[in-house]
Amino acid sequence: RMEEPQLVRYRTGEQFSYHCDEVPAPQLGNGGQRVATLLVYLKTLEGDRGGATIFRDLKDAGGKRLGMRPVKGSALLFFPAFANGTPDDRTLHKGEIAIDEKMIGQIWVHERRYKPAVPPGNSHEAAVDSVKAKEIELGYRR
Repeated sequence: RMEEPQLVRYRTGEQFSYHCDEVPAPQLGNGGQRVATLLVYLKTLEGDRGGATIFRDLKDAGGKRLGMRPVKGSALLFFPAFANGTPDDRTLHKGEIAIDEKMIGQIWVHERRYKPAVPPGNSHEAAVDSVKAKEIELGYRR
């Protein structure tokens, strides 16, 4: 039921505008709707460095928008659709502008069995050397 995990890197000054994690209707045949989103923060951004995940329509008791600042090792779990597959529009969210580099891992869970959609010629094994080279280039590995 899980999609392929994705690693996302926001460079300094990048953001992800408001969006929902729901699957477009024409693609529901593969696993149905996304019913859970898990974001794992891989790098800490201090309070004044941006990068928080902010929900537009979910607010705390004082009326402030709910959000989570990136702290390495922390995770945010939310449910972009109800158990019956109906999208929950309240989960509209964005990634704030990151003043420093932001790194997250993300996983989505579907209603039903999901079949990975890997383009022909792509595989984990084929990507290992390229990923290692990119890690070295970006300074994550020696």
